[in-house]
Amino acid sequence: MVEIIKDKKIVVKPNLTDYDEVRRNFSWDRVRKELNYYGEVNAGELAIHNKNDKLALLWVSEEGSIRKLTFNDLEKKGTIFRDVLENNGVKRGDRVVIMSKRTPSLYFSFIAIAMIGGVIVPIFSTFGEEAIRYRVENSGAKVAIVHEELTDKFKNISGIKVLRTTDDGIEGESNRLGNISYEKRSINDPFLILYTSGTTGKPKGIWHAQDILTFYYISGKYHFDMHPQDIFWHTGDPAWVAGFAGVWTPWVNSIPLVSYEGRFKAETWYSIIEEFKVSVISTAPTALRLLKKEGLELSKKYDLSSVRFIHAGGEYVDPDTVKIGLQIFGVPVHDGYGQTETATYVIANFISMPIKVGSMGKPLPGVEAVIVDENGNPLPPNTRGILAFKPDFPAMARGIWGDEERWKSNFKNGYYLTGDLAYMDEDGYFWYLGRADDVIKVSGYRVSPIEIESVISTHPAVAEVGVIGIEDPVRGHKIKAYIVLKKEYEPTEELKQQIQNYVKEKLASHMVPREIEFVKELPHTLSGKIMRRVLKSIESGSNIGDISTLENPEIIKKLEKQ
Repeated sequence: MVEIIKDKKIVVKPNLTDYDEVRRNFSWDRVRKELNYYGEVNAGELAIHNKNDKLALLWVSEEGSIRKLTFNDLEKKGTIFRDVLENNGVKRGDRVVIMSKRTPSLYFSFIAIAMIGGVIVPIFSTFGEEAIRYRVENSGAKVAIVHEELTDKFKNISGIKVLRTTDDGIEGESNRLGNISYEKRSINDPFLILYTSGTTGKPKGIWHAQDILTFYYISGKYHFDMHPQDIFWHTGDPAWVAGFAGVWTPWVNSIPLVSYEGRFKAETWYSIIEEFKVSVISTAPTALRLLKKEGLELSKKYDLSSVRFIHAGGEYVDPDTVKIGLQIFGVPVHDGYGQTETATYVIANFISMPIKVGSMGKPLPGVEAVIVDENGNPLPPNTRGILAFKPDFPAMARGIWGDEERWKSNFKNGYYLTGDLAYMDEDGYFWYLGRADDVIKVSGYRVSPIEIESVISTHPAVAEVGVIGIEDPVRGHKIKAYIVLKKEYEPTEELKQQIQNYVKEKLASHMVPREIEFVKELPHTLSGKIMRRVLKSIESGSNIGDISTLENPEIIKKLEKQ
């Protein structure tokens, strides 16, 4: 039976009170007119211009120092950075790579590229030489903005000019403030290229148009329910699609963004929320599980009462993670769905609507989501199929950079097919079932690893779990679970048996993991997703493929030894 959460902490009237009525009357053209953002536009101008001394960025260094910057501050620093780009030959339409620590100069760089009408190509600071070279060459970028601590990564990459930044500045900058101006481009021209790794082939350069800001505005208004008094914190790296959206979404909605330079530490996160009175949070489920792993007693040492909305996405949000929010912050975690191809979350649980625990929620106004078969034919409610979208909303990608044919292969019958399995229930809520290529066939049954993970994760000993299928001569495949335990539990054969019995009791005997391996950590992407294909490759001894987005590459050797 589905658990439904209806009672929530509502401290300000939601922007979206009547979902069905807003959907019926919704028009993207009307939103563009409201924003005066159509025809020839500049994304940077829409996001930060004429917002004066309103707070825009609350930055916390790894050591704990704090800087507060207004929209005026961002515009002035962006202009200084823009002049440096112009002096180095960057023109409208040019691609500019950014590799940076999460310092103020990263945000100034974003603004500068937008001001000049360039195309932002953010890449993770953890990338190695080959991953960088591919993205530089594929995008055709001639200039890279790189933090001074990362420039050695570019020493063997030819054909690109590297502009070195400090935490606050850029080499070649002038003390004289140039004219504040914004180069206009067509709303359909490129604004962003983000590279995403698939299970096969080279990473895809997914490009989005200037129109993406139109969607960020609506996402902030309805999904994150942003109000003028809010403080927003997206904890992800801006080189990740959701982290990038987490910069521009608050800005286009005229509210400040929190940015923390350092790595995850529960005490630091709690202190930031307490210090800045953060009210709206977007994060990865992995981060919430790590908070859970640290225990509830720690959270009680901090005043977290400012938090009124939490969203988690990037991978499946299990029911136990939804409830972590209630235990720590007093508000449930709201799941959502998006891909690099959709620029941000396009299905969401809204603050004004009941949460069906385990569901991704409903599509944002202006987004048509459907469940289809492999030929793109829509399927009825409660039928398992492929999640697809009608590609007529501003956050839908416009293509794969330099590979139009590969992009076209994602479309059937007028729909963009995500490659994710899901179903829609009779109330219009969407339920995630995993990647199509993750499905396990056991003794004739088709089994979703997500369904098993969601149950195992609720066991009191379990902090995190990844489930895969491995070959079995009798059943075709058998289920294996990699489990990270909470601190207070020890790996034993007895505990394995307990977990197996737990799954059998709650699901079915054919869904019980025949093998359980306790591990210290799981392979994660830089955005926090569990990389099941890495687990499958290690298990089978096959080629792992592209791991440029793997957060912890050393995990491969550790798992292989085990």
